[in-house]
Amino acid sequence: MNKTSRFFVYLLINIVVSAGITLAILLIWDHYHPQPKEAALISALNTNLNETTQQQDTVDPQSTSEPSLEFIKEEIAVTIHIIVGAGNLDMEYVEIHNQSQGPIDLTGWLLVDEQDHVFTFPALILNSEGAIKVLSKKGMNSVIELYWQSDTPIWQSGETANLLNADGDILTSYLIP
Repeated sequence: MNKTSRFFVYLLINIVVSAGITLAILLIWDHYHPQPKEAALISALNTNLNETTQQQDTVDPQSTSEPSLEFIKEEIAVTIHIIVGAGNLDMEYVEIHNQSQGPIDLTGWLLVDEQDHVFTFPALILNSEGAIKVLSKKGMNSVIELYWQSDTPIWQSGETANLLNADGDILTSYLIP
């Protein structure tokens, strides 16, 4: 065998051995580090999304419509469900429910007591049958809880809480027992 043919034989053996070792390492890695189910699901969804996107490339763009979120502007059914812990800053909160047939944009709405304490809602959409808590104490807002950032309790037994829309109309009231 001449030097050139030996070189190609060694090169071919090197390629086969390297591929075999790499495959073995990947199989061992997958065995001891399984992919989380959520990641596998996301991967499958991305694959389906890519296939759908490729199929939609051939569809007439004017024949499709984008989904839009329609907010309820009339027949709004929002209630102050309960006020808990009146007079105790650590426990005090107001729970508001959307009983409307669709989502409501609460941006700029007001929660007001009789001493003119005012809470202004940030940009927030409350879905149908959804609820949100407004806690009097300080804290970080979340999807289901907003914080008034007060140093003292807001609510007192016997007073009325009012929920006003962005136009200043009273939508609901609640008498604290």
